[in-house]
Amino acid sequence: MQKEADYLALWSELVLSRRGQHPEGPSTFERKDKAEAFEAGTRRKNRERRDMLVEFIANDLKPGETALDVGAGTGRWTVPLAKVAAKVTAVEPAGAMLDILKKNAAEAGVSNIEYVQANWERAEVGMHDVVGCAHAMYMSADFAAFVRKMEAKARRRCYLAIRHFPIDGIIQELSMKIYGNPHDGPNFIIGYNAMYQMGIYANVLMEYVQHRWNDETIDDAFARAKRHLHLEGLETYDKLIRETLERRLTYKDGVYVWPDGMNSALVWWDVVR
Repeated sequence: MQKEADYLALWSELVLSRRGQHPEGPSTFERKDKAEAFEAGTRRKNRERRDMLVEFIANDLKPGETALDVGAGTGRWTVPLAKVAAKVTAVEPAGAMLDILKKNAAEAGVSNIEYVQANWERAEVGMHDVVGCAHAMYMSADFAAFVRKMEAKARRRCYLAIRHFPIDGIIQELSMKIYGNPHDGPNFIIGYNAMYQMGIYANVLMEYVQHRWNDETIDDAFARAKRHLHLEGLETYDKLIRETLERRLTYKDGVYVWPDGMNSALVWWDVVR
């Protein structure tokens, strides 16, 4: 009988093996230019799309409840939640990101946000009715500790937004050939199964729109693949990557269209004490 995968160990392995190759982290976003570039990219990506996940949380909040946003960034969740919650606490390690968040909050006319500059693992915060985290857990090797701390600070419910990719994507094919598994990093499949391993039987709300990638040139696509596979500076797999891209990319309307893309899954569960 085949042994069931240890998803908590796999999450940790993926974080630790890629952490040294991952250029983006809290220290990077301490730089004002990097934080501003992040905010500009976020606004550009979300200009024409609803965030159905944060809308779900906002609609799920009960009158007078408080919310805690872990890894708040520039406020993509914090600001809309502050419009309906009695209070929101935003935990974010990068000061430059918090500066933009405060500006966004002021522009939105909300003043019920408490700011905590700290990594989640070291953050000192009180109890809140709900605790959420959108894509801020990927550099935490101890996924169980990250989630258990969320539960410890939630009176009622927790929410995690985690990236999700198609099983037949180019990155998945290449990752399987290069690393022996289809995961280029922590994702929904690993996180959900890790939570099941922890005894958390969570609900899932999946974004119905997949945001497909496209690149103007094969070289741009090649650079994207190397980045996702954490192979910058290593030439060992260059031939495999180029041959795979040339076989699987579709040229349409002046760009190379990937079968890959990303959407987000909202994993949510009630805290049981």
